[in-house]
Amino acid sequence: MNRLLLIPIAVLALAASMVEAKPAVKPVHVALVGDSLAYGAGDEEGKGIAGRISPELRSRGVATVVTTNLGRTGATTSQVAARLREPAARETLASADAIVLSMGANDLREVFEGGLFNVPYDLVDRVLENVRTTVTDLRRLNPDARILILGAYAPLPDDRVALFLEPLIAAWDSALAMQFADDPRVTIVRLSDIIDRPERLSRLDSFHPGAEAYQQAAARIAALMMAKE
Repeated sequence: MNRLLLIPIAVLALAASMVEAKPAVKPVHVALVGDSLAYGAGDEEGKGIAGRISPELRSRGVATVVTTNLGRTGATTSQVAARLREPAARETLASADAIVLSMGANDLREVFEGGLFNVPYDLVDRVLENVRTTVTDLRRLNPDARILILGAYAPLPDDRVALFLEPLIAAWDSALAMQFADDPRVTIVRLSDIIDRPERLSRLDSFHPGAEAYQQAAARIAALMMAKE
């Protein structure tokens, strides 16, 4: 071979050896677990948070997102705890980068129905303890995941009743925040300012969030995930 030809070939080989292969981009795995809010009940478009979080994260620069929906409509705190004992669910949660948790509303339904002056505080304490136990279990499974706990909202179309429930909702969200003040990777996701009027409720059942509310909740969760701790 002509020696003059060997020179550009050698240069190309050297240049190729200096180019580092780009590492594979690891997908961000978001798992949702809990009750109907985690499941996405009421969304007229059938997406829920699970179907909306991926584009929200991608719009914030995350290349690849994988979501797993472990929510079950009507699940109580004890049923969520049972879910965490299922091998497939445990494997999914153990590998998640972020876990969206929704629980407590079905246990606390009698609180919302009883009104501000008839609150069974022993029940509230038990539900809070159940939530804390579930988060502790999640931490054992996955010490590093961000855990985002969905806050409360008024699941009623009547503005006057919703206004009456606002102190209970604020108290519940504050109690959740206090429970996990020692864990910087646990965040309470406020929903009461998103689902704040009847038209934000589902047209399908007038109880769960509608599509617009789920969209805003997904956007808030994505922003919290991307925020520095």
